[in-house]
Amino acid sequence: MAWTDLTALTGLVAWYKPETLAASYANGDPISTWADSSGNGRDLTGTTTTRPLALASAINGYMAADFDGTDDILSSASYSHSGQVVVSAVFNLDTLKNYNAIINIDDLSTPVYPANLLSNLIYSGGRFLSGIDLSGNKYTFQDSACIASTDYIVTYGFNSSVGALISINGRGKVDSALGTAPSTPTGTAYIHLGFGGATSTYLNGKVSEVIIYTVTDSSEVPWVEGYLADKYAITLADGHLFKNAAPENAPTTYNAAGSTSYALPPKHTRL
Repeated sequence: MAWTDLTALTGLVAWYKPETLAASYANGDPISTWADSSGNGRDLTGTTTTRPLALASAINGYMAADFDGTDDILSSASYSHSGQVVVSAVFNLDTLKNYNAIINIDDLSTPVYPANLLSNLIYSGGRFLSGIDLSGNKYTFQDSACIASTDYIVTYGFNSSVGALISINGRGKVDSALGTAPSTPTGTAYIHLGFGGATSTYLNGKVSEVIIYTVTDSSEVPWVEGYLADKYAITLADGHLFKNAAPENAPTTYNAAGSTSYALPPKHTRL
């Protein structure tokens, strides 16, 4: 993969960027539409009083969608989905309340907890949890360092190339797996930000960027994390491919002292 832009990703499903918010909204404006930058037209929309607010300079100077934890949600229109995906997101939780639902991909226009067609990402009980597909598989990542008002990159999902994955700031680890191996769902899907389907699951926090993609080459995962770390000045875990340097052709250099650009890394079977 020549790293010039995330549109070079194989199988880019949707891409929600802070730049598209800043082009349409001022600080404090309710967000009616968060345009999809993938070229697939999977825009997220909100209505009336349940729209999150645009928050300028929320994460490293970039705008974010600020969810109030009460009723805010952004959702896509339906699209035809096939296969498992990986999701990488940058966010900041205002509080570490149970059932902070960050991202939910469901087979209904209004999500229903816990029946997810594809996957979700929830912070609950001191850990990030990803529930994958309708068969009820759940993968958790325990991390005592998770604190409120802190910027995180979390990557999660299931794919034949990467296996079951939850990664916080590039540190990948699955603490537990329940159920059988996830299936490969197909059919109608909707992307939701800020709500997991039960009243208690509304997100209290800020989301600045979300990238949803299939993975045919597992080396794409650390490249996406490196891109986000560079952009948001988030320190990646020790041993990560881009701990000390940005991916090739990234707009700026992450941790510039002594760093160099990297060529495409060899294929990994697991982070």
